[in-house]
Amino acid sequence: MKYLVTGPTGFMGPYLVRELRSAGHTCRCLVRPTSRKDMLDGPGVEFVEGDVTRAQTLRGVARGLDGVFHLATLGHMSNFAVAEDAFEAVNVRGTLNVMEEALRARVGRVVHCSSVAAMGICPESPADEETPCRPHHPYGRSKLRAEQEVLRMVSERGLPALIVRFSMVYGPGDPRDLLRLTRLAKKGLFPKVGSRPKLTPLIHVQDAVRGLILAMEKGRPGQVYLLTNERSEPFDEIRKILQGALGVRRPPLYVPERAALWGASFVEWAFGLLGKAPPVTRKNIESTLADRVFSIRKAKRDLGFAPRIDVRQGLAETVRWYKEQGWV
Repeated sequence: MKYLVTGPTGFMGPYLVRELRSAGHTCRCLVRPTSRKDMLDGPGVEFVEGDVTRAQTLRGVARGLDGVFHLATLGHMSNFAVAEDAFEAVNVRGTLNVMEEALRARVGRVVHCSSVAAMGICPESPADEETPCRPHHPYGRSKLRAEQEVLRMVSERGLPALIVRFSMVYGPGDPRDLLRLTRLAKKGLFPKVGSRPKLTPLIHVQDAVRGLILAMEKGRPGQVYLLTNERSEPFDEIRKILQGALGVRRPPLYVPERAALWGASFVEWAFGLLGKAPPVTRKNIESTLADRVFSIRKAKRDLGFAPRIDVRQGLAETVRWYKEQGWV
Protein backbone atom coordinates (compact mmCIF):
# COMPACT_ATOMS: atom_id res chain seq x y z
CA MET A 1 0.00 0.00 0.00
CA LYS A 2 1.02 3.60 -0.58
CA TYR A 3 0.41 6.23 2.07
CA LEU A 4 0.77 9.97 2.53
CA VAL A 5 2.16 10.95 5.93
CA THR A 6 1.90 14.58 7.03
CA GLY A 7 4.08 15.66 9.93
CA PRO A 8 6.61 12.86 9.27
CA THR A 9 9.51 14.66 10.93
CA GLY A 10 7.75 15.27 14.25
CA PHE A 11 8.09 12.95 17.22
CA MET A 12 5.65 10.24 16.12
CA GLY A 13 6.15 10.56 12.35
CA PRO A 14 9.50 8.73 12.02
CA TYR A 15 8.18 5.83 14.12
CA LEU A 16 5.15 5.54 11.82
CA VAL A 17 7.20 5.73 8.62
CA ARG A 18 9.64 3.06 9.86
CA GLU A 19 6.78 0.76 10.88
CA LEU A 20 5.03 1.17 7.52
CA ARG A 21 8.25 0.52 5.62
CA SER A 22 9.02 -2.59 7.67
CA ALA A 23 5.59 -3.94 6.68
CA GLY A 24 6.38 -3.43 2.99
CA HIS A 25 4.39 -0.23 2.43
CA THR A 26 5.68 2.93 0.75
CA CYS A 27 5.37 6.43 2.19
CA ARG A 28 5.05 9.83 0.57
CA CYS A 29 6.21 12.25 3.25
CA LEU A 30 4.96 15.84 3.20
CA VAL A 31 7.81 18.03 4.45
CA ARG A 32 8.65 21.71 4.56
CA PRO A 33 11.87 22.90 2.89
CA THR A 34 13.50 23.40 6.30
CA SER A 35 12.56 19.97 7.68
CA ARG A 36 15.20 17.41 8.63
CA LYS A 37 14.83 14.43 6.30
CA ASP A 38 17.85 12.31 7.24
CA MET A 39 15.88 10.34 9.86
CA LEU A 40 13.50 9.15 7.12
CA ASP A 41 15.89 8.43 4.26
CA GLY A 42 15.73 4.97 2.73
CA PRO A 43 13.90 2.83 0.20
CA GLY A 44 10.15 3.19 0.11
CA VAL A 45 10.18 6.87 1.10
CA GLU A 46 9.34 9.77 -1.23
CA PHE A 47 9.58 13.41 -0.15
CA VAL A 48 7.16 16.09 -1.32
CA GLU A 49 7.59 19.68 -0.17
CA GLY A 50 4.50 21.53 0.99
CA ASP A 51 2.85 23.37 3.85
CA VAL A 52 -0.54 22.35 5.20
CA THR A 53 -1.45 26.01 5.74
CA ARG A 54 -0.90 26.83 2.05
CA ALA A 55 -3.40 24.87 -0.01
CA GLN A 56 -1.68 25.64 -3.31
CA THR A 57 1.43 23.73 -2.18
CA LEU A 58 -0.60 20.55 -1.62
CA ARG A 59 -2.06 20.12 -5.09
CA GLY A 60 -1.73 16.47 -6.13
CA VAL A 61 0.06 15.44 -2.94
CA ALA A 62 -2.27 12.45 -2.39
CA ARG A 63 -2.69 11.46 -6.05
CA GLY A 64 -2.28 7.73 -6.65
CA LEU A 65 -2.18 6.81 -2.96
CA ASP A 66 -4.26 4.41 -0.91
CA GLY A 67 -4.50 6.35 2.34
CA VAL A 68 -3.50 9.40 4.35
CA PHE A 69 -2.12 9.63 7.88
CA HIS A 70 -2.59 13.24 8.98
CA LEU A 71 -0.21 13.87 11.88
CA ALA A 72 0.85 17.47 11.16
CA THR A 73 -0.16 19.77 14.01
CA LEU A 74 0.83 22.78 16.06
CA GLY A 75 1.25 21.08 19.42
CA HIS A 76 0.18 21.92 22.94
CA MET A 77 3.74 22.84 24.00
CA SER A 78 3.06 26.10 22.14
CA ASN A 79 -0.05 26.87 24.21
CA PHE A 80 1.48 29.87 25.92
CA ALA A 81 3.71 31.11 23.11
CA VAL A 82 1.31 31.65 20.22
CA ALA A 83 -2.05 33.27 19.60
CA GLU A 84 -5.18 31.19 19.16
CA ASP A 85 -5.38 32.05 15.46
CA ALA A 86 -2.06 30.22 14.92
CA PHE A 87 -3.65 27.01 16.22
CA GLU A 88 -6.60 27.74 13.94
CA ALA A 89 -4.34 28.16 10.91
CA VAL A 90 -2.43 24.90 11.35
CA ASN A 91 -4.76 22.57 13.21
CA VAL A 92 -8.06 23.56 11.62
CA ARG A 93 -7.47 25.17 8.22
CA GLY A 94 -4.39 22.99 7.63
CA THR A 95 -6.48 19.91 8.31
CA LEU A 96 -9.17 21.10 5.90
CA ASN A 97 -6.54 21.58 3.19
CA VAL A 98 -5.24 18.02 3.63
CA MET A 99 -8.77 16.59 3.64
CA GLU A 100 -9.60 18.44 0.41
CA GLU A 101 -6.61 16.79 -1.26
CA ALA A 102 -7.66 13.40 0.07
CA LEU A 103 -11.10 13.89 -1.48
CA ARG A 104 -9.63 15.12 -4.74
CA ALA A 105 -7.35 12.07 -4.95
CA ARG A 106 -10.14 9.67 -3.92
CA VAL A 107 -7.97 7.85 -1.40
CA GLY A 108 -9.49 4.84 0.31
CA ARG A 109 -8.97 5.90 3.93
CA VAL A 110 -7.84 8.87 6.02
CA VAL A 111 -6.72 8.69 9.66
CA HIS A 112 -6.78 12.08 11.36
CA CYS A 113 -4.72 12.35 14.55
CA SER A 114 -6.35 14.28 17.35
CA SER A 115 -5.89 14.48 21.11
CA VAL A 116 -7.80 13.98 24.34
CA ALA A 117 -7.13 17.72 24.78
CA ALA A 118 -10.16 18.15 22.51
CA MET A 119 -12.24 16.70 25.37
CA GLY A 120 -10.93 18.95 28.13
CA ILE A 121 -11.49 18.06 31.79
CA CYS A 122 -14.08 15.29 31.82
CA PRO A 123 -16.28 14.72 34.87
CA GLU A 124 -16.88 11.12 33.76
CA SER A 125 -14.41 8.41 34.79
CA PRO A 126 -13.67 6.72 32.57
CA ALA A 127 -14.57 9.07 29.73
CA ASP A 128 -15.22 7.60 26.29
CA GLU A 129 -15.94 8.72 22.74
CA GLU A 130 -19.48 9.75 23.70
CA THR A 131 -18.37 12.06 26.51
CA PRO A 132 -19.20 15.71 25.71
CA CYS A 133 -16.12 17.73 24.79
CA ARG A 134 -15.23 20.83 26.80
CA PRO A 135 -11.70 21.79 25.72
CA HIS A 136 -9.77 23.75 28.30
CA HIS A 137 -7.23 25.74 26.28
CA PRO A 138 -6.51 27.03 22.73
CA TYR A 139 -4.80 23.85 21.53
CA GLY A 140 -7.70 21.67 22.67
CA ARG A 141 -10.25 24.01 21.09
CA SER A 142 -8.44 23.87 17.77
CA LYS A 143 -8.26 20.06 17.84
CA LEU A 144 -11.99 19.84 18.52
CA ARG A 145 -12.80 22.25 15.68
CA ALA A 146 -10.62 20.19 13.34
CA GLU A 147 -12.48 17.03 14.36
CA GLN A 148 -15.82 18.72 13.70
CA GLU A 149 -14.72 19.79 10.23
CA VAL A 150 -13.48 16.29 9.38
CA LEU A 151 -16.75 14.72 10.52
CA ARG A 152 -18.72 17.30 8.56
CA MET A 153 -16.80 16.35 5.41
CA VAL A 154 -17.48 12.67 6.12
CA SER A 155 -21.23 13.21 6.38
CA GLU A 156 -21.64 15.82 3.63
CA ARG A 157 -19.03 14.80 1.05
CA GLY A 158 -18.21 11.16 1.71
CA LEU A 159 -14.67 11.71 3.01
CA PRO A 160 -13.49 8.24 4.13
CA ALA A 161 -11.94 9.57 7.34
CA LEU A 162 -11.85 8.52 10.96
CA ILE A 163 -10.32 10.17 14.02
CA VAL A 164 -7.98 8.86 16.68
CA ARG A 165 -7.51 10.74 19.95
CA PHE A 166 -4.25 10.12 21.77
CA SER A 167 -3.42 10.78 25.37
CA MET A 168 0.15 11.88 26.23
CA VAL A 169 2.44 10.01 23.81
CA TYR A 170 5.97 9.40 25.05
CA GLY A 171 9.07 7.39 24.19
CA PRO A 172 12.68 7.74 23.04
CA GLY A 173 13.07 10.93 21.03
CA ASP A 174 10.21 12.75 22.78
CA PRO A 175 11.31 16.40 23.12
CA ARG A 176 8.12 17.57 24.81
CA ASP A 177 6.39 17.03 28.16
CA LEU A 178 8.32 13.98 29.30
CA LEU A 179 11.71 15.56 28.65
CA ARG A 180 10.68 18.59 30.70
CA LEU A 181 9.43 16.38 33.54
CA THR A 182 12.60 14.27 33.44
CA ARG A 183 14.78 17.37 33.73
CA LEU A 184 12.70 18.56 36.69
CA ALA A 185 12.99 15.13 38.31
CA LYS A 186 16.77 15.19 37.93
CA LYS A 187 16.96 18.58 39.69
CA GLY A 188 14.55 17.52 42.41
CA LEU A 189 12.06 20.12 41.21
CA PHE A 190 9.31 17.77 39.99
CA PRO A 191 6.49 19.08 42.19
CA LYS A 192 3.96 17.11 44.19
CA VAL A 193 0.93 19.37 43.95
CA GLY A 194 -1.67 18.62 46.58
CA SER A 195 -2.59 15.14 47.78
CA ARG A 196 -5.00 13.96 45.08
CA PRO A 197 -3.70 11.23 42.72
CA LYS A 198 -4.00 13.35 39.51
CA LEU A 199 -4.42 10.29 37.29
CA THR A 200 -2.55 10.85 34.03
CA PRO A 201 -3.06 8.78 30.84
CA LEU A 202 0.03 7.79 28.85
CA ILE A 203 0.78 5.74 25.75
CA HIS A 204 4.17 4.65 24.41
CA VAL A 205 4.88 5.87 20.89
CA GLN A 206 5.22 2.31 19.57
CA ASP A 207 1.76 1.43 20.88
CA ALA A 208 0.42 4.70 19.44
CA VAL A 209 1.81 3.85 16.00
CA ARG A 210 0.35 0.35 16.14
CA GLY A 211 -3.00 1.96 16.95
CA LEU A 212 -2.69 4.31 13.97
CA ILE A 213 -2.04 1.45 11.58
CA LEU A 214 -4.90 -0.61 13.01
CA ALA A 215 -7.15 2.43 12.55
CA MET A 216 -6.12 2.64 8.89
CA GLU A 217 -6.77 -1.07 8.37
CA LYS A 218 -9.90 -1.61 10.45
CA GLY A 219 -11.39 1.72 11.53
CA ARG A 220 -14.81 2.85 10.37
CA PRO A 221 -15.17 6.22 8.59
CA GLY A 222 -16.95 8.81 10.69
CA GLN A 223 -15.88 7.21 13.95
CA VAL A 224 -13.68 8.51 16.78
CA TYR A 225 -11.34 6.17 18.67
CA LEU A 226 -9.50 6.79 21.94
CA LEU A 227 -5.98 5.36 22.03
CA THR A 228 -4.23 5.27 25.39
CA ASN A 229 -3.23 2.80 28.07
CA GLU A 230 -6.04 1.09 29.93
CA ARG A 231 -4.78 2.47 33.26
CA SER A 232 -3.95 6.09 34.05
CA GLU A 233 -0.95 6.69 36.31
CA PRO A 234 -0.89 8.81 39.48
CA PHE A 235 1.22 11.85 38.65
CA ASP A 236 3.48 11.28 41.66
CA GLU A 237 4.13 7.71 40.54
CA ILE A 238 5.47 9.08 37.25
CA ARG A 239 7.89 11.20 39.29
CA LYS A 240 9.06 8.16 41.23
CA ILE A 241 9.61 6.13 38.06
CA LEU A 242 11.61 8.93 36.44
CA GLN A 243 13.75 9.51 39.51
CA GLY A 244 14.37 5.77 39.84
CA ALA A 245 15.52 5.58 36.22
CA LEU A 246 17.76 8.61 36.80
CA GLY A 247 19.19 7.20 40.01
CA VAL A 248 18.01 10.30 41.89
CA ARG A 249 16.79 10.10 45.50
CA ARG A 250 15.22 13.38 46.50
CA PRO A 251 11.97 14.17 48.27
CA PRO A 252 9.42 15.90 46.07
CA LEU A 253 8.87 19.63 46.14
CA TYR A 254 5.42 19.81 47.79
CA VAL A 255 3.08 22.60 46.70
CA PRO A 256 -0.51 22.88 48.04
CA GLU A 257 -3.12 22.99 45.29
CA ARG A 258 -4.36 26.44 46.24
CA ALA A 259 -0.81 27.82 46.25
CA ALA A 260 -0.13 26.29 42.82
CA LEU A 261 -3.26 27.85 41.36
CA TRP A 262 -2.54 31.24 42.94
CA GLY A 263 1.08 31.12 41.80
CA ALA A 264 0.08 30.29 38.23
CA SER A 265 -2.40 33.18 38.20
CA PHE A 266 0.33 35.53 39.44
CA VAL A 267 2.77 34.30 36.77
CA GLU A 268 0.12 34.89 34.08
CA TRP A 269 -0.46 38.43 35.35
CA ALA A 270 3.22 39.29 35.68
CA PHE A 271 4.20 37.95 32.26
CA GLY A 272 1.20 39.74 30.75
CA LEU A 273 2.54 43.04 32.06
CA LEU A 274 5.87 42.25 30.41
CA GLY A 275 4.18 41.33 27.15
CA LYS A 276 5.58 37.81 27.29
CA ALA A 277 4.03 34.35 27.15
CA PRO A 278 3.84 32.80 30.65
CA PRO A 279 5.58 29.43 31.25
CA VAL A 280 2.50 28.23 33.11
CA THR A 281 -1.12 29.35 33.45
CA ARG A 282 -3.96 28.66 35.86
CA LYS A 283 -5.70 26.52 33.25
CA ASN A 284 -2.52 24.48 32.85
CA ILE A 285 -2.48 23.75 36.59
CA GLU A 286 -6.22 22.99 36.58
CA SER A 287 -5.66 20.40 33.84
CA THR A 288 -2.78 18.85 35.75
CA LEU A 289 -4.81 18.55 38.95
CA ALA A 290 -7.71 16.75 37.26
CA ASP A 291 -7.99 12.96 37.17
CA ARG A 292 -8.08 11.88 33.52
CA VAL A 293 -9.17 8.33 32.83
CA PHE A 294 -10.29 7.08 29.41
CA SER A 295 -11.94 3.91 28.16
CA ILE A 296 -10.39 2.16 25.14
CA ARG A 297 -13.19 -0.38 24.90
CA LYS A 298 -14.25 0.85 21.44
CA ALA A 299 -10.70 0.68 20.03
CA LYS A 300 -10.27 -2.82 21.46
CA ARG A 301 -13.56 -3.96 19.94
CA ASP A 302 -13.32 -2.34 16.50
CA LEU A 303 -9.57 -2.24 15.92
CA GLY A 304 -8.21 -5.06 18.03
CA PHE A 305 -6.06 -2.47 19.81
CA ALA A 306 -4.23 -3.47 22.99
CA PRO A 307 -1.25 -1.55 24.42
CA ARG A 308 1.80 -3.77 24.92
CA ILE A 309 4.38 -1.59 26.66
CA ASP A 310 4.22 -1.26 30.44
CA VAL A 311 4.53 2.34 31.64
CA ARG A 312 7.37 1.61 34.08
CA GLN A 313 9.34 -0.17 31.35
CA GLY A 314 8.58 2.49 28.75
CA LEU A 315 9.47 5.45 30.96
CA ALA A 316 12.73 3.84 32.08
CA GLU A 317 13.65 3.11 28.46
CA THR A 318 12.95 6.73 27.52
CA VAL A 319 15.08 8.08 30.37
CA ARG A 320 17.97 5.82 29.31
CA TRP A 321 17.68 7.24 25.81
CA TYR A 322 17.73 10.81 27.14
CA LYS A 323 20.88 10.01 29.13
CA GLU A 324 22.59 8.40 26.14
CA GLN A 325 21.83 11.43 24.00
CA GLY A 326 22.98 13.88 26.67
CA TRP A 327 19.51 15.43 26.93
CA VAL A 328 19.49 15.07 30.73
